[in-house]
Amino acid sequence: MTKVCYVASHARPTDGWGRHTVEVIRGARARGVDPILITLSPDLDPALAGIEHHPILPPLFERRFETPRSLLYAPRLRRILQGCDIVHCTVELYAPLVSLARPRGVPYVQTAHGTWAVRPLLSRRQRPLFAPAFRRADRLLPVSRFTRDWMARLIDLPPTEVLSGGVHVADFARPVDAPLPGWAAEGPIVLSVGGVKARKGFHVALEAVARASERVPGVHYVVIGGTESSPGYVEGLRALAESHGMADRFHLLGRRASGELAAWYQRADVFALLSINQGASFEGLGLVFLEAGAAGTPSVGTLKCGAEEAIADGVTGLLVPQGDAEAAADALVRLLSDDALREKMGRAARERAERMSWDAYCDRLVAIYGELLDR
Repeated sequence: MTKVCYVASHARPTDGWGRHTVEVIRGARARGVDPILITLSPDLDPALAGIEHHPILPPLFERRFETPRSLLYAPRLRRILQGCDIVHCTVELYAPLVSLARPRGVPYVQTAHGTWAVRPLLSRRQRPLFAPAFRRADRLLPVSRFTRDWMARLIDLPPTEVLSGGVHVADFARPVDAPLPGWAAEGPIVLSVGGVKARKGFHVALEAVARASERVPGVHYVVIGGTESSPGYVEGLRALAESHGMADRFHLLGRRASGELAAWYQRADVFALLSINQGASFEGLGLVFLEAGAAGTPSVGTLKCGAEEAIADGVTGLLVPQGDAEAAADALVRLLSDDALREKMGRAARERAERMSWDAYCDRLVAIYGELLDR
């Protein structure tokens, strides 16, 4: 049985890193991999109960020069890695530590999500640590071509394969019996899901919905996601809704349980997330587009980010320029006013979600492990 050590900050689905780590380990274990987990946090998702777990890693983001200090943990990490066939680092910020600690002959796989695969390479202080670490990977796995191409502009890449995913399609495709408020049946619904902050472009989407409602009356805009990180931005959204006469049609619902979230994806007429690149901070892929697709709902996203991987423009949804509320409004109107087009794109979006499911992702990932061990 292949023993793979997974190096991550945490293994709970509280953010993109944690969610990806949990799903990858679950899928690999179901395919015969014997996983060992090495993290910072001792907390563990119940789905990973029973695996060998070492919470020994240094913290991230706490102090300046944290990455050089993290290299002091290399001897402790190496002792664990010596018992592994492969090491797979799912969080980019631990790449220098993993690169230094991995024993000779143990293949090293590195996932590259988005922002933190690029930002260190743009830093004069961090680049000398991260550029050689990424290049030493036996297989680099960016989650989108956008992430890969940005990295390729900054360094010579090691053997690389774009591996995008995923979603549990059945969780969003099967009928969900979750009560929704009465107003949810009153008119068209545009849905956004994600942490409520400026980079996700909720203010652009709100502006777009307001403009679209001039041509498609009665549109409601529903936002689901945590609001605690940017309270000022949240208040700004409420003020913007008020100024557009949408106070009673803008619904900021906060976090929702998975069953209710699936019900909203299914109820929505269009899913929209109009992400905005902020320097080297960008949408690496956007799993929410795949979740919407699994529910049969077409999406509107933005160009020049990972949404280009998740949405097939003109097939499963529409892509518009970043920050362009008018173009987004036109896309919303096009979908909201054409039932046949919306249904056609919804079917295609579900098919794409199937191709980019966690099952498909983990099938290929475990095949990559085998290729590295057979060299």
